[in-house]
Amino acid sequence: MKNPNLIPPHPISHDGARGACWDLPAAPETVGRARRLAREALTAWGLSTLTEDVTMAISEVVTNAVVHAKSPVTLSLFRYGRSVRGEVTDHSTVWPAPLQADPDEEHGRGLAIVTAYTDRWGVDPAPEGKTVWFICTEREPS
Repeated sequence: MKNPNLIPPHPISHDGARGACWDLPAAPETVGRARRLAREALTAWGLSTLTEDVTMAISEVVTNAVVHAKSPVTLSLFRYGRSVRGEVTDHSTVWPAPLQADPDEEHGRGLAIVTAYTDRWGVDPAPEGKTVWFICTEREPS
């Protein structure tokens, strides 16, 4: 059965972008499902080399949305050539803030991980909450 929330990876604009979007529940299993959906989209787009970076960022951003916003999320991925923009929209107006985590603390490293695995990230207001976005770009082989 096809996922009714999946927008097939076909051109969605005139600038060469391709996209996919999924509405996901506020549940712990959403994080694993979001990673799986991202892997499938990246494979379909021929961008498997970005899988680790994109799925690490998605893990952290979706986890934050599920834990802190406690609302359903919309995961969107857009391909621009050899780059991918990921977006996670939730219904909370509280923006994420990087924390300083002590070495023995269990939490507080999520946005540091997002920073480490992405080229850049940010937060934009959404009509009913916010969108946390990130960009990952395929690197030239060394």
